[in-house]
Amino acid sequence: MFAIYNTLTRKKEKFKPIKKGKVGMYVCGPTVYDHPHIGHIRSAYVFDVIRKYMEYTGLEVCFVRNVTDIDDKIINRSSKEITEAGEKLSFDGLKRKTREVSSLYLKIYHDALKIFGITSPTIEPKATENIERMITFVQSLIDKDYAYSSGGDVYFSVNKFKGYGKLSNQDQDQMVHGARVEPDKKKKDQLDFALWKEAKPGEPFWESPWGKGRPGWHIECSVMSTNILGDQFDIHGGGLDLIFPHHENEIAQAEAATGGTFANYWIHNGLLTVNGEKMAKSLENYITVSSFLDKYKDPDILKLAFLNSHYRSPMDYTEDKMKSNVEAKDRIIGFVTRAEKFIGEKREHLLSKQALALRTDLDTRFKAAMDDDINTPLALAVIFDAVKMGNDIISDSKSPEEEKRNCLYVLMNFIWKCGEIFKLSLKVKKTNKEDEDKICILVKEREQARNDKDFKKADEIREKLLSGGVEILDTQEGTVWRKK
Repeated sequence: MFAIYNTLTRKKEKFKPIKKGKVGMYVCGPTVYDHPHIGHIRSAYVFDVIRKYMEYTGLEVCFVRNVTDIDDKIINRSSKEITEAGEKLSFDGLKRKTREVSSLYLKIYHDALKIFGITSPTIEPKATENIERMITFVQSLIDKDYAYSSGGDVYFSVNKFKGYGKLSNQDQDQMVHGARVEPDKKKKDQLDFALWKEAKPGEPFWESPWGKGRPGWHIECSVMSTNILGDQFDIHGGGLDLIFPHHENEIAQAEAATGGTFANYWIHNGLLTVNGEKMAKSLENYITVSSFLDKYKDPDILKLAFLNSHYRSPMDYTEDKMKSNVEAKDRIIGFVTRAEKFIGEKREHLLSKQALALRTDLDTRFKAAMDDDINTPLALAVIFDAVKMGNDIISDSKSPEEEKRNCLYVLMNFIWKCGEIFKLSLKVKKTNKEDEDKICILVKEREQARNDKDFKKADEIREKLLSGGVEILDTQEGTVWRKK
């Protein structure tokens, strides 16, 4: 059993699933109208790591992440693209364009997650595929007197749900201010929120008992999560910014409809800033996934930055931190490369007592870190301890060679196992003997050039190797190379 911080109770709790050995987890997914940025990747990566660790401990996880494929932002983007193309706005044209825009940016989002090795959800429901269920759900809230129709819209009556505010731990005055509620004559109370929105002229719509319209944003997740995972499930997750009003509203809707508990554990990841400021296009600090990869090439660099910050903590993106993570990745790969060459083709199965004790110690420390609210900074520190131990073993001229191989085998496999959980590429690509000999000759020539302070020649050799898909790593323990 591991402990997880539950936003609802504001404390760490031992995780106990409703069904033994099985976990139902729902995480709020993207609104697909633009290119994903690194903040989107952080949220997706955080919950993938949590999922992977639960699976590592033997739990079977049904992971649900929704897609909002109809929304004001999607409609606005679609309208803008039609206008910029010199076309006339029409109902059919806008309806078609919203489908095109949402499909395009969902594919771009999926492609980004694939590059970062983030696992696809077990189920990925779309809002537009669940409209009828949402209409039925809204009608049930009206029937239970938790909601009311007004001028083509339907609103949830916040005052009738006694538990409203329990997730965000706020009173109504704080919530009105936090939600930036605008005066609306259609509402009975200004804190009431829309379950169904009347369609504006020309907008895509669905027929409903209250007229032509589309669902409010909050109702989507309550309907899709309970439809797939049941009225009560284990974990609901998302970014810290979703606690209020989105997740607060989800709880109100779902628990008013079912009369029971919605989700047992609420998990929220911290937000991302850039050089201490909120990421925004207006500040020219907006970092898309593609712009990050254009600069750093390796997605592991960003993943290491995520792992170095606890998932609940804010993370500040700086170039210095990224450079530090480039060096950190080089240290790991440098050790794995040296260890593989030291071990050779021989892979031990009967480990010595020292090697077995080393494996037990590393596994215990890693598990203790992850069991304590997924403490990835501490878990990552265990990996770097393993790297340091491994480099010391290779440099040790006194220990027996066989014992060194045993311990290096354990250390290398521990690092690989952690890499699988964290989705880090920590294995070295194999090369054939002929290519390896040629590479080694060039590496030695480069080392000699560096010793002779002929840095121009050294750089030329590095570029030649790089053009052939070979990366040079100058580590504290010496120069190593790897196939990219």
